[in-house]
Amino acid sequence: MLKLENLSTGYYKKKVIDDVSIELKENNIYLLIGPNGAGKSTLLKTIAGFLFPWDGKIIFKGIDISLFPPYKRAKEGIGYYFQGGEIFKDLTVKENIEVSGFFLERKDFEKEKEKIYEIFPDIKKIENRRAGLLSGGEKVQLALGMVFIRRPVLVLIDEPSAGLGPGIVKNVMESIKKLKEIYNSTILMVEQNIIEGLKISDFVFSMASGKIIDYEVPAVNYDIVKLEKLYFGK
Repeated sequence: MLKLENLSTGYYKKKVIDDVSIELKENNIYLLIGPNGAGKSTLLKTIAGFLFPWDGKIIFKGIDISLFPPYKRAKEGIGYYFQGGEIFKDLTVKENIEVSGFFLERKDFEKEKEKIYEIFPDIKKIENRRAGLLSGGEKVQLALGMVFIRRPVLVLIDEPSAGLGPGIVKNVMESIKKLKEIYNSTILMVEQNIIEGLKISDFVFSMASGKIIDYEVPAVNYDIVKLEKLYFGK
């Protein structure tokens, strides 16, 4: 699905990602964890095309997309959930979904919209409400729906629980797992609530100082000892 080969990049002259090589297999959820400043969000931005590699390659479905702009990567099937959830605040919920699925044939759009509404019944009830008036949880649901209605095969999700209460976080995680199962997507997720993230993930990558330091550990085997070592050096 996705292969990063000796990937390095950063901002201006500061290197943030240093010689990262990983592979993602189809239909899995990968949790990317690490302390603040480890380079997790930067790695997602590089895969999505908002930053270009300084060295190394990004191979997606056997194609070198290292120099593809974001829109071209989106056409190839890469979806990106921005931290905080990006929506059009002045449009209604329904209009946000319509904008996100504009390239679909009408019949396909209606089918995909109903899928999203089935997963997120709360936003179906408020489809005519202006998106800027949504609660934090409703905003996340809408933003996720806007990403998945495009039927991506690879979805990059950056901290979906940011700013949400514990009960809502659990619902969001369960929804992400359901979206993955319905759309058969591969997901690479950065999540600050590690305990909830582990519950829905298949594998874990640990990151520190721009490097992957622990590769593809089964989520069920990730314990508190590993977390303490990663975050506190114990």
